[in-house]
Amino acid sequence: MKPMQGDLDNILILKTGAAGDVVRTTSLLQYFQHVNVTWLTDESCLSLFDSGSHKNLNVYPVNNFPPEILYAEYLLVLSLEEDEYCARLAGKLTARKLTGVYWNAGFAYTSNAAEWFNMSLISVLGAIVANELKRNNNRSYQHHLFGMLQLSFNEERYTIFQPETNRHPLLIGIEKTAGHRWPNKTWTGYDTVADALAQLGFLTIFFEKQNSLLQYMQAINNCSLLLCGDTLAMHLAIAYHIPVVALFNCTSPSEIFDYGLLVKLVSPVLSDFFYSTAFDEAAVNAIPPSTVLDAVTAVWKSNYPMP
Repeated sequence: MKPMQGDLDNILILKTGAAGDVVRTTSLLQYFQHVNVTWLTDESCLSLFDSGSHKNLNVYPVNNFPPEILYAEYLLVLSLEEDEYCARLAGKLTARKLTGVYWNAGFAYTSNAAEWFNMSLISVLGAIVANELKRNNNRSYQHHLFGMLQLSFNEERYTIFQPETNRHPLLIGIEKTAGHRWPNKTWTGYDTVADALAQLGFLTIFFEKQNSLLQYMQAINNCSLLLCGDTLAMHLAIAYHIPVVALFNCTSPSEIFDYGLLVKLVSPVLSDFFYSTAFDEAAVNAIPPSTVLDAVTAVWKSNYPMP
């Protein structure tokens, strides 16, 4: 793809969270290598960015950025956050083109971003239609994201900071936790699978709460394979070219592009708990541990052909 052309060479991206969504949005940075990119994000996400991989990238906390950002002129403002503060901010910026969310006596979004935001919590079509569109969607987030800009997604990779690696070929990382918003992303069989893997000679590590996001990124980068749900850990592993087995109990597997690294285990009762925010034992018990163990060992063997 060719870089965007125009009198201005500045673009601004408003994507603040969640961290996994910020990671997958960095797939755009490969395309914008030849323009100046200002990215406003949540302060907790700053460690995700690698200034060395994009010489024209400047990242600032969305609540503490230099005032000159407000007065600059942009070729493009890409506003991706369903947040009133960010929507109002997007409308204050001077841009030749605004794509995404803005504030107009309430949430609004541009027509070129409608395919994505029609499925969102701020959908102008209402919650019932939005949920049905979400359920029937078969395109990845990146396909929607690039489509907003009339671009073709050609498997552009995530571009994030990569800490030094000390990857152990037998070390399998397991993330058994998930954020509070989607309690059904958890799964009850992680301990069972970890015990079985240990009997097969693998080393396993359960990720614990770290003092910093950077430490969490380092811990993931040391693993040869990851087992988790649809979480930040999954996106970090993909960014670090680590094979992943991920369980989908309540969120859309179609929205996640696999990059040839991700094996998706989809709950047989996914439709019953699709984007449900209420915890249910049936949702977190639906995938048998044997299915997960078979997937993990098969993925490991296909990537590490050794005894």
